[in-house]
Parts: sequence; C-alpha cells; structure tokens
Amino acid sequence: MKERLRYRSWTIGAKTLVSHALLALFAIVFACVVAYALSFRYVQDQAMEELVQQAEYIASCDVTDGTELSIPDEKTIEQYQRLTNSMVLYVDRDYLATHIGASGEPAPGGPEFARLEIISSIDRQFVARMFEGETVADIRRFDFASGVILFAGSPVRNTAGKVVGGVILAQPVAQLHKLTTALQMLLIMAAAVTVLLAVVMAMKMTQVLTNPIRRLTQVARRISEGEYGARIALGTQDELGELGNTLNTLSARLSNIIERLREERDKLELIVGSIGEGIIAVDANFEVTHKNQAFLELMELSDEELAPLEGTQALAALHKLLEECMRTGARCRARWDNPSQRKIAATASPLFGERGENIGAVCLIQDVSEAERLEQLRRDYVANISHELRTPLTGIRGMVEPLMDGYIDTEEEKADCYRVIYQETLRLEKLVREMLDMSRLQDGRVTLEMEELELPGIIDAAVRRMKPMADEAKVELICDTGGARLRCMGNEDRILQVLIIFIDNALSFTPSGGRVTVYAREEPERVRVGVVDTGVGIEPKDLPFIWERFYKADKSRMRTSGTGLGLAVAKLVVELMGGEIGVNTKVGEGSEFFFTLNKKEGDVENAKDDAKADGAAAGAFASDSAGAGRNDRRTPGRRVFGRRGRGTAGNDARPDGR
Repeated sequence: MKERLRYRSWTIGAKTLVSHALLALFAIVFACVVAYALSFRYVQDQAMEELVQQAEYIASCDVTDGTELSIPDEKTIEQYQRLTNSMVLYVDRDYLATHIGASGEPAPGGPEFARLEIISSIDRQFVARMFEGETVADIRRFDFASGVILFAGSPVRNTAGKVVGGVILAQPVAQLHKLTTALQMLLIMAAAVTVLLAVVMAMKMTQVLTNPIRRLTQVARRISEGEYGARIALGTQDELGELGNTLNTLSARLSNIIERLREERDKLELIVGSIGEGIIAVDANFEVTHKNQAFLELMELSDEELAPLEGTQALAALHKLLEECMRTGARCRARWDNPSQRKIAATASPLFGERGENIGAVCLIQDVSEAERLEQLRRDYVANISHELRTPLTGIRGMVEPLMDGYIDTEEEKADCYRVIYQETLRLEKLVREMLDMSRLQDGRVTLEMEELELPGIIDAAVRRMKPMADEAKVELICDTGGARLRCMGNEDRILQVLIIFIDNALSFTPSGGRVTVYAREEPERVRVGVVDTGVGIEPKDLPFIWERFYKADKSRMRTSGTGLGLAVAKLVVELMGGEIGVNTKVGEGSEFFFTLNKKEGDVENAKDDAKADGAAAGAFASDSAGAGRNDRRTPGRRVFGRRGRGTAGNDARPDGR
C-alpha cells in the first residue's frame, strides 16, 4: 500500500520514464529470450541436419557386396571422427555396436575394435528404424552412451540395396552448447546496449512529453495566482497543442470575466460607499464581510473596534439583532442610541444560499434623529398654529355669541364688540399672512427683484409708519442716517418689511419713556442697518432661540402679544437678499437688531446663490396651507428650535418674540 501511495506521488515525468523503461526492458528481454530460443533451435537443427548428412555420406562410403556389414579400419574411423567431430559407431543386425576408444586406441581386453551390446528397448527401437531403411536423428540419453547425445544414424546398404547395418554419429550436447555460448554473449551485449539506448530514448521522449505539460502547469499556476492574462505557445498540433489553445482561450475568457467582476465590484463598492445609510453584512459565524464608511460613522467606531462585534452597547444591540434575524430567518428591526445619543434604527435581513441555507445577514443602519426631530417639529408646529389661531378665534367667538344671543343692548357695547372682533380678525389675518410669507420664503418660491437703492428714504418711511405706535407707547422713535446716501443692492419692500419687524419688536420690549433708534452706516463692502432700543434686553437662555418660529420670550415683559414669526421672516428675507442678520443685547440695557446689505450687484448674486443653495439643501418647514411643516436645515448661523424642552415650533417674527 505504501509503495502504491508512493507511486501516486511521482511526477508524470517519472511515471512516464519508468513506464517507457519497463516497457522497453520487457520488450528487449522478451525479444532476446525468443531470439535465443529460436537461434538455439536453429543451431540445433542445423547441427542435426549436418550430422545426418555426414552419417549418410559415411554410410554411402561403406557399401559392400556381401550381406554382412563391412567395418572400415581404425584409421578410416579416426578420420571420420576428426572430420565429423563425432564418435562413429557401426551397428550390425545383432545389435552389437563397434567403436574405438576415445583416445584412438583399441579397447582393452578385446579385438581391434570394442563392441558393446545395445540393451535398452528404446535404443533397439532407434537402431531398428535404421535397419528399416530410415535415416534417424535425435537428442536423447542412450544406455550405450553416457550423457545427452546428439545422434544421427543412417542405414548401410550393399550393392544390392539391402540394409546390412548402420552407422551412427554421436556428438555430446556440450559441443552444441559451446556453439550457442557465443550467441548468448552476443544477445546479452545487444540487450544491454538496447536497454541503454531505450532508457535514453525514453528520457528524451519523456522530456518531449513533459516539457509542454510543465509549461502548461506553469501557466495554469500563474492563472491560479491571479495572472489571468497568461498565455502559452506550444507550436504543436497534437492533443497538448489543443490543450494549450484551450488554456489560452480559458485564460482570455477568465480575464474578461474577472475584469467585469472587478468593475461590478468597484461599482458596487462605490454605490454602497456613497449610500448615506450604514450597511454591514456578516456570514453565518458573524464575521464582517462587507461594510461602508457610513456604518462606522453612524456607530462611531473604527475598523479595529468593529472586529469582534462586541464591546459597546450599540455593537451588542447590533449583534443581538443579527443573531435574531439569522435564527428566525425573517426581517428584524431594532432601535438604540449611539454614544453621541443619536437615534439609530436598524433593519436586518437574512441571506440564503442556493440550497436555502442561512449564510449570513445584512443590516441597514439609519440615523433617524432628524426624522424624529422633524416629526416632533411637525407636531409642535401644528400645536403652535392651532394655539395661535385659537386665541383670535376665541376672542371673535366671545364677542359674536353675546351679539347673537341679544345680551348686548347698547350701541356702545356693540361698538366695543365690533372693535374687538375687528382687531382679532386683523390679528388672525396677520398671522396667516406671515405664515404664508414664511412658507414661500423657505420654499424658494419668492424671487426678489434686486436693484440699487438709497436707504435713507426707506428708513424714513418705516419710521413714519411706526411713529403712531411709538407715540401710543410713549417711546421716542428717531432716525439716524448721518446724512449719507447709503447706496446698496436690495428690494425696497422687503427692506421696509424687515425694518418694521425690528421696530415693532423694539417698541414691544421698550418701556414708556425709552428710546428706539433706527440707524444706517456704511462699512467697507456693505451697508449696516440696525434698530437699537433701551428696553429690557434678552435673557441669555432665550438668545439662541429668538430666530425660531413661534418662539416667544417672557410674555410678562412684553407690551403686546405677537405671533412669534416676525424675526424668522426677517432672517429669511435678509438671507434671500444676500445679507447677514444678527443681534447684540444686554439684559436691562437694551438690544440691537441689525442686518447688512451688499453694495455691489455681484456680491448680492453670490450671496443669494449661497442662500438659495442653503435653503434648497435644508428645505422649508411651513406649507401654503399653514398646516403641514417642513423644517429647514440651518446654516451655521441658525439654531434649531425645540431645545431645552420649550415645545415651540418656529422663529420669532415679532418684537414680542424676544
């Protein structure tokens, strides 16, 4: 078994060489054995045929006239023996063989020739065939001769043609073996040389066979290592050449397929990487197979921290979700807070193989903080709108019901009711108008026609319009433009709108006897316009939220009740004109609300484009129906409302919005 396994581990070259060598060795040995056997047989037949011819020749020389066998003299027999290299025997009818000694001397104790009697029946049968006129030849062991002898016997006839005896030539087989020894040596030498040549030829043929295979193996190994464009040129038309062409075709197709797969993989990675939501995929052993950068950012992790899918509360929640998903084989959802308290929603889906087995799961991670905040904003916005609308509607209803029921009799009381209804109607109209205006501004549906203006006239118009309200509040309202022309780019109506909002806001928070100053001055590239009051100022806790919709400061410090949309509208208008808006305040000393306008038209256009891009990226919160809201994603200067549990849903748009 070990030898078999060892043979299996041989290279194909070694196997081919050994196979060729063994086959050649077997063929050579078989050919030598067959050649030796045939050659030995041929030599034996030739020796026997020659011996028979010699026996017949000697028998023809011993023809006699009588009926008895005439035996030649000793010298003649010796001559026969030298010529034939055989022992010569004469046999008569009494089965008595006459021969001379091996040394050529007469046999001791007898006449001139030694005589022996043929006893064996086989021997007699052999001799009897000669007396029947046959020429016989054989290789056998005879009783009258020692060892294996090559015999050839021929009948001796008289002149009448009658058989009177026989002559037998006997050669030891050892002589025949001497003849074949040289043949054996020659065959052995030829076999050795042939085996050597066969081994050399086998090595050459093995190299011819294995070199292309080795080159094919090298190319296949290069392909397996990722060099898919590897090629081979064998230059043959046999099976190996066809295999090389097939391998080249396979390499080309594989290269194209791998290239397409790489392109698809790169596209998939770009797609997954560009998705804003986090994506992670794991196998059945919870080993991470795919992820994108958004996932790491949402989970606030690094690659090293992600490896074990444990260590933090968020990772533990993710691992639990993936485990439940793979266990149930159904889509699962979960929510948790990441370390920065962002709301994370995760949806895990199982992955199945071709045979339906669960091979892992993929999870989509989303930051739903903004969605939840927007939902809360929507609810707050609806609640605030409902609250703001309910106040004037309640006042109107409170005046209409007594009139309908006839409880008010005098004309003076009726006039008071009509005046209250009119004021609440104006308040309701103003609220709806401001909401629609803010909605259009945030949606980008309001386009301003910018033109070169001189601010002093616009500021004077705003002061004249708000002068009656200032006189009623016993607040001094003055204008300070320094007598300059103050040219800038803007929209006259919108600038007037912003000034009225600022002045109204200042009058609402300035006690009687105070002063409100509207000023304008030039700066290097812009014109600055502001409203300064000597009112109560803004508390630090309220300052971050004054630009938010419906946000109102402490109402106990306000002279009137506003809608809370004025400052939000003012901010949108100023940004749409390409300017900036801000506030400086000190509690107990007053506040300064200001905005800037560009002097050059190019600066205005660039600023407007930036403002539009920022507004488009954020979107608007309010709609034309004044019911459904869309909150804008604010620029760095904006603050999102709803902080510190205030429950408001907008920016202050009136002076009472501080």
